[in-house]
Amino acid sequence: MVGKLARCVLLVAAFNISMSAVAYGAPVMPLGIHREDVNASHHPWSSIGKLYNETGGSCSGVAISREKILTAAHCIFNARTRRFISADSLHFLAGYQLGRYITHARIASYEIGPGFDPLRYDETSSADWAVLTVTESLPARIVPLRLSNDTSPSGTKAVIAGYPQDRAFAMTADGDCELREKISDGRLLMHTCRGIKGYSGAPILVNAGGKEMQIAGIQIATFQSGGMEKMIAVPAQAIRGHALVQMASYQPVPASSEAEMKTASYDFDGTSREFNARWDDVSSLLLTAP
Repeated sequence: MVGKLARCVLLVAAFNISMSAVAYGAPVMPLGIHREDVNASHHPWSSIGKLYNETGGSCSGVAISREKILTAAHCIFNARTRRFISADSLHFLAGYQLGRYITHARIASYEIGPGFDPLRYDETSSADWAVLTVTESLPARIVPLRLSNDTSPSGTKAVIAGYPQDRAFAMTADGDCELREKISDGRLLMHTCRGIKGYSGAPILVNAGGKEMQIAGIQIATFQSGGMEKMIAVPAQAIRGHALVQMASYQPVPASSEAEMKTASYDFDGTSREFNARWDDVSSLLLTAP
């Protein structure tokens, strides 16, 4: 790992401001977008959702239990007012796809990573994560994803899924990527998944064996250094160690042969929408363990 300091521009979805940061590690290839559409009604994508706030911003998030949503802490910060957004202004739409979704969860409260200060981002970026508590438990059809307890080596195949700004209404995934080394004493994780605005808070998934996908980290930032794009996440192990994180135990995904389920939900304009959701095995983006 290169211990050289470099000045760079840090691109963080919710801020639209420039900051300096420290660049470490081997170069990551220049940004090349090669995303695929995924069916947001199928597991594990159905555990991922779009996080809206009533100030007009949006990010990605993921259910880690029936009561908890994990996202990036900067997603709930209002850069104009320099204040965190109130919990009752946050909306999590699980499995969101083109105006439809499996469930609409309101947020009762949240906790941010200890010490996180978006106005001192360079110093506190390793705490750029937040756990949101929903007002009502998510329905059984949402199977939460677990935070990985393993330290996956550099080169482990991975996939990121979320809602990039240029395709904000449809979930896409980049499965042509891998984990890289940890930096900042293990508090940050580099990876080659293509993270652009809107992907903040999106989970980076790895195969835990069998059909289970686990969260290796959550996307927080993309920065440029020497003409190269570098992707930064908070690793799962840095989040797991805090008591405020309550995670679900692993639950096998229902067989894809089961009957389709219909869920009525509501858009923000009050219009009723009906969404057919069917559990299925992970699509072709399900990667075998290295």
